[in-house]
Amino acid sequence: MTAYSDLARVYDRLMDHLDFSGITAYYLTLAAKHGWPEGKILDLACGTGNISLELMKRGHDVCGIDLSVDMLAVADKKIREAGYVPCLTRQDIRSFRVVQRYAVVLCAFDSLNYIMKEEELFKVFSRVNEALLPKGLFLFDVHSLYKMQEMIGDNVFTYRSEDLCYIWKNWYLPSEGICEMQLDIFHKLVNEQYERIEEFHRERYHSQELICKFLKQVGFELLGVYDGVGLDQPGEKTERLYFVARKH
Repeated sequence: MTAYSDLARVYDRLMDHLDFSGITAYYLTLAAKHGWPEGKILDLACGTGNISLELMKRGHDVCGIDLSVDMLAVADKKIREAGYVPCLTRQDIRSFRVVQRYAVVLCAFDSLNYIMKEEELFKVFSRVNEALLPKGLFLFDVHSLYKMQEMIGDNVFTYRSEDLCYIWKNWYLPSEGICEMQLDIFHKLVNEQYERIEEFHRERYHSQELICKFLKQVGFELLGVYDGVGLDQPGEKTERLYFVARKH
């Protein structure tokens, strides 16, 4: 089963608790702090286009890349209905190519934790470097070890509303640094019947040391690592680490 295929239909419902406007504003604050060059933005692993749309609302020229054609279909419809022209392509972030270079590449919502192999993470960073203009910025976030071990790993989460419910089971494998996630989602259809959506996901913890090493090796200068709340450095119980790097 392909992850995010059937899930695309209900993804935004599951994520409606997130403040996409606030998250976008935080990323723009980090970019402004480090003197980002004005220009086009590439939204890597853009999903259903929530960050792309928020950037467009702020007047930015944005293109998005994602592997899931179903997620991209939702993004396309959402952006068009909001009155903007979508710029979306289906590509794997481990091997993507662009015909133009960007001032900023952004990769949000722990998308890089879905990269299972270290050599593939290195490839992502290399592709991003190639996609950026000189002195362009790369901004992204990843789960902290604390979040994967303590908050997600070996825990079960449930949610229920009038037309949607889910059971989310997690297993953390410390020897591999991998969290396995089983989602069973029940979605009420217009005919009063329920559709069951089953998804299995795997995320891998990438240490700050490894990320910094790979960034340097492919030609980035690390500008800062932040806690996602303000402009402070991550602490022991930081849930998500935000990185800002500049292409040499």
